[in-house]
Amino acid sequence: MSLSLLFLDELKGYAKSKVMTVLWFGLPFLSFLIHFLQPNTEGLPISLLVGLVVSSIGGTLSGIMLSTSIVSEKNRHVYELFLIRPVKRSSLLLAKFLAVYLCLVIAIIISITFGVIIDEFTVGLSEDLLRATIESLIISTASMAITCSIGIFFGVLVSSVPVAAILSVYLGSQLSSIILLPTFFMEGLNPVILALILGISITFIIMTINVYLFSRKQF
Repeated sequence: MSLSLLFLDELKGYAKSKVMTVLWFGLPFLSFLIHFLQPNTEGLPISLLVGLVVSSIGGTLSGIMLSTSIVSEKNRHVYELFLIRPVKRSSLLLAKFLAVYLCLVIAIIISITFGVIIDEFTVGLSEDLLRATIESLIISTASMAITCSIGIFFGVLVSSVPVAAILSVYLGSQLSSIILLPTFFMEGLNPVILALILGISITFIIMTINVYLFSRKQF
């Protein structure tokens, strides 16, 4: 079974899951909720605020879903059925990562789009605010890639669903914020370029470790 077929199979499953339903419908609703509650954002546009909040919530939920899904499938010996076929273990993990990440990115884009629309019809959306929103989207997607890869790491590493969920919540979201830390201590750094570089490199490193650990597992 090829990676593309595994990806499509995983995508269908995750797209219909309760977590993704919450993300696709709940996060856009959050855009309206934040606007109508009118929090004190100190000049921060709704679209940018939504990007920060949604990426945090969406990344955490996706990390939990990935980690608990892998642990659950290990405990139910699902992978034994796959491994008797010509399926690469790396393809199993990559298919999960890509499926969840794609669903998450779609949810984030929908949510931020609602935020942009709200800003446009209320306070107006200037070129600077739109640029800041796009930058927030890029940084958010880079951060979420790290969160998803960490979720897979805990799913491969542990064998308890509650432990995997707890680690994904308390460590996954914290570690993903590492892409923003250098901008606070080093002036002149472009946060978008830095987020892309760190997001891609850290995700690649963690996923490489995940594949190695998963290949050493006995099923």
